[in-house]
Formats: sequence, C-alpha cells, structure tokens
Amino acid sequence: MRPERVLFLLSRVLGGKTFSGQLQKVVAGMRHIRPHYVFLEEEDYGSLRGHVPAWKRAAGLYVGSSILRHKLRAQPPPASDVVFVQSFELLPALSEVDPGLPAILAHDSTNILSYRLIRDTDPGPFASLVCGFKSKVVTPAYRPGVRRTRVFLPRTHWCARSLVHDFGVEPGRILVAPGGIDLEKWSPAVERAAREVPVLLFVGNDFARKGGEFLLDVFLRRFQGRARLRIVSNDPALKGREWPQGVEHLSGLGHAAPGALQEAYRGADIFVFPTRKEHMGMVLTEACATGLPIIATDVGGVREAVRNDGNGILVPYKADAEAWAAAIETLLADPERRARMGEASRALAENEFAFGVLRERVETAFAMIA
Repeated sequence: MRPERVLFLLSRVLGGKTFSGQLQKVVAGMRHIRPHYVFLEEEDYGSLRGHVPAWKRAAGLYVGSSILRHKLRAQPPPASDVVFVQSFELLPALSEVDPGLPAILAHDSTNILSYRLIRDTDPGPFASLVCGFKSKVVTPAYRPGVRRTRVFLPRTHWCARSLVHDFGVEPGRILVAPGGIDLEKWSPAVERAAREVPVLLFVGNDFARKGGEFLLDVFLRRFQGRARLRIVSNDPALKGREWPQGVEHLSGLGHAAPGALQEAYRGADIFVFPTRKEHMGMVLTEACATGLPIIATDVGGVREAVRNDGNGILVPYKADAEAWAAAIETLLADPERRARMGEASRALAENEFAFGVLRERVETAFAMIA
C-alpha cells in the first residue's frame, strides 16, 4: 500500500531553499500525497539557537538537527506513513519521529564528504587532524538515521559512492536524483549575440568560497579590456563595494523572481566557477540549461555537470591563476567551440537535470516504500 501521509523535514538554509521548493513542486503534482512540512529556516539559527546545547554550538555540530528536533517537540507533527528528510545534516532529528516510520533521504553530501572538502580547502596539518577527528567521532551520530532510511536520493554519483563506501548502504536503495530545473523557463537565448567583448559570468552568494575574489584577480590581470565580468551575488560583504571598469555586479536576484537571473545567464558567453568547496551547485545546472560553456573547479560532484571537453573545461583543484587564465583564454579565442559546448550543456540539462527526472525519482522512491 503506497504511503499517503508524509512528514517532510526540509531545509530552507542557503542552497536548500531552491531544492526544497523543487520538492514541494513535485509533491504538489502527486495527488495521493498528503504532506505536512516542517522547515529549518535561516532565521532559526538566531531565534532558536538558545535551544541548542552549548557544547554543540561551540563545536558547530548537530546545530541544524538540534533546532529541528526542538521544533518537532514544540509542535508535534500529525500521524504519518513515511518521513522524507532533506539534507544529511538533519538525519539526527529522526530521533523525534516515530521510530516505526520508514524514511526517505534527499541530500547533496554526507558529513564525511563535507569534512574531506574542508580538508582540501585547508590542507594544513591542523585542518587534516580536525577533519579526521570529526569523521571518527561525529559519524556514529548519523548511522542510526542511515539505518532507518529505506531510500536515498543523493544529487550526485559522487555522494552515492560515499553512502556505499562510508556507510555500507546497498546500491539498490540509492536513486541518484539531480535537482530538477524547469527547462522552459531556464532556456538559452534565442540567438546568442556575437559580442565584440564577450561576457564572463560568475554566480555565487558566498563570494570568496565560490572563488569570486580569485576570478576577479585573474580577470583584472589578464582580461580587462578584452572581456567583461558579470558577478551575480547577494553576499552582504559586497555591499557598497566599488568595482573596476569592465566588472558588473548584480545583487538582489533570486529564485523568487527568477526572470532577471535567467537574463543574466542568457546575456553571457562563458560561465566561470572557480569554487573551493562544492557538492554540485544549482548554478551549474542553470548554466547548463541556458546553454553556456562552463569552466569550473574539478571538486566534489562538479564533474557531473561539467564534462571535460564536452560542455566545458574542468580545472584541477590545485591549479594556479595561470592555469585558469589559460582555460578562459582557450574559450575566448574560439567562438565555435563555445557554441558546441553550449549545445552540449543544454543537451545534458535535458537528459539529466530536467524537472521531470527529479519527479520520476521521487515517485519511484515512494513506490519503493510501499
């Protein structure tokens, strides 16, 4: 018997806003589902922080799941047939839910993968020691939630491999489900203009961590006057900043009113993403859908949206500014290659990132629970 009453534990923190919105859209089209939503919100980290034990706040561990557990205790959810959890971080909150309920987990990383990314960002001995310690000490808190989970919906095969190798999950319980994107709304320009001065596009709200400062430096050293750099970021640290000639900063663009954001993509020629810590950002699927060639760091699950020499160029994680400049130069000098890569990006989006793909995977997950 397929489940009808579903408790959704969703995150609307940072990039979780987009994916939680996609899940709600999927559920709205599933007439047999009666959902009850409990959200972890960004403002909860301020208003409900006092309900998190001091040691957890100090260590930066289990904060999100502790807040969600408090919300579930304060307002117990109605009886349900299954619980659907978004984000590996929230798995410990399952302790507040009926232990007999089967669980579905949709997520973009595991805690172990996150520690490895942090270690790569700071390869010093202290960071390596801390991340190794966390992997040993923290991981056991997630294992009960992993055991309760019947079906996993990781966004990437990179994440799926961690479930198998680090947590012993059977591959048959895993359905890779990249975030779905509305391909009609996120479409390429009808005819991409042949600009005399090409436009490089960067999109990222965490400007420094996504590589924005690094890209700005590369641009000013090598491409100012030969290209334009469009930066789309709502990072508060950029407020009031003066930008050099050839650099355009757009803020206030978001998915609540996506038209301007989509036009920022359509008006660009190359998407450049020198991120330092990444699972597989939605910005990459947006760049694919709008038909852009992509130059990105080979880190985390990025290579699942950027196929080297197919729809873009993967730059090694430890590559220096010269290597990035060379990759950008390669595409700036070859409009025909940019066009071919842009077509490959759109084809990849249609085959793997379409909203219908996400809907099919979620429906299959519920069928596996029945």
